[in-house]
Amino acid sequence: MVVSRAEDRKSVEATVLEVLPQAAYRVELANLDQVIAHAAGPGRVNFVRLRPNDRVLVELAPRDGRRGRIVELLK
Repeated sequence: MVVSRAEDRKSVEATVLEVLPQAAYRVELANLDQVIAHAAGPGRVNFVRLRPNDRVLVELAPRDGRRGRIVELLK
Protein backbone atom coordinates (compact mmCIF):
# COMPACT_ATOMS: atom_id res chain seq x y z
CA MET A 1 0.00 0.00 0.00
CA VAL A 2 1.35 3.41 -0.98
CA VAL A 3 0.72 6.28 1.41
CA SER A 4 0.93 9.76 -0.10
CA ARG A 5 2.74 12.45 1.82
CA ALA A 6 1.43 15.96 2.46
CA GLU A 7 4.11 17.55 0.27
CA ASP A 8 2.88 15.46 -2.70
CA ARG A 9 -0.52 17.13 -2.58
CA LYS A 10 -1.35 20.44 -4.22
CA SER A 11 -3.77 22.76 -2.37
CA VAL A 12 -5.96 25.11 -4.40
CA GLU A 13 -8.90 27.39 -3.71
CA ALA A 14 -12.22 26.29 -5.20
CA THR A 15 -15.95 26.99 -5.21
CA VAL A 16 -18.62 24.34 -4.54
CA LEU A 17 -20.86 23.94 -7.58
CA GLU A 18 -23.04 20.97 -6.69
CA VAL A 19 -23.73 18.62 -3.79
CA LEU A 20 -23.52 14.99 -4.94
CA PRO A 21 -24.62 11.75 -3.24
CA GLN A 22 -22.43 10.01 -0.64
CA ALA A 23 -20.83 13.18 0.77
CA ALA A 24 -19.19 14.19 -2.50
CA TYR A 25 -19.10 17.64 -4.06
CA ARG A 26 -18.43 18.98 -7.55
CA VAL A 27 -16.07 21.95 -7.15
CA GLU A 28 -14.65 24.44 -9.62
CA LEU A 29 -11.00 25.39 -9.23
CA ALA A 30 -9.55 28.85 -9.85
CA ASN A 31 -8.42 27.74 -13.34
CA LEU A 32 -12.05 26.75 -14.17
CA ASP A 33 -11.38 22.97 -14.02
CA GLN A 34 -14.06 20.91 -12.28
CA VAL A 35 -13.18 18.07 -9.90
CA ILE A 36 -15.03 15.73 -7.54
CA ALA A 37 -14.06 16.23 -3.89
CA HIS A 38 -15.09 14.79 -0.54
CA ALA A 39 -14.99 16.34 2.91
CA ALA A 40 -11.96 15.35 4.99
CA GLY A 41 -10.49 16.11 8.39
CA PRO A 42 -12.34 18.41 10.81
CA GLY A 43 -15.04 19.19 8.24
CA ARG A 44 -16.10 15.57 8.15
CA VAL A 45 -15.81 14.98 11.90
CA ASN A 46 -17.82 18.09 12.82
CA PHE A 47 -20.43 17.58 10.07
CA VAL A 48 -19.76 20.90 8.33
CA ARG A 49 -22.46 21.47 5.72
CA LEU A 50 -21.24 22.75 2.41
CA ARG A 51 -23.58 24.49 0.01
CA PRO A 52 -23.20 25.72 -3.57
CA ASN A 53 -21.09 28.89 -3.85
CA ASP A 54 -19.09 28.13 -0.67
CA ARG A 55 -15.35 28.78 -1.02
CA VAL A 56 -13.18 25.85 0.07
CA LEU A 57 -9.55 24.73 0.09
CA VAL A 58 -9.06 21.50 -1.88
CA GLU A 59 -6.06 19.15 -1.87
CA LEU A 60 -5.79 17.44 -5.25
CA ALA A 61 -4.81 13.80 -5.47
CA PRO A 62 -1.22 13.41 -6.71
CA ARG A 63 -2.06 10.71 -9.26
CA ASP A 64 -5.54 11.73 -10.38
CA GLY A 65 -6.12 15.45 -10.94
CA ARG A 66 -9.89 14.94 -11.21
CA ARG A 67 -10.27 13.96 -7.54
CA GLY A 68 -9.59 15.80 -4.32
CA ARG A 69 -10.48 16.34 -0.71
CA ILE A 70 -11.93 19.41 0.93
CA VAL A 71 -9.72 20.30 3.86
CA GLU A 72 -11.03 23.73 4.86
CA LEU A 73 -14.07 25.98 4.47
CA LEU A 74 -12.92 29.52 3.66
CA LYS A 75 -14.70 32.62 4.92
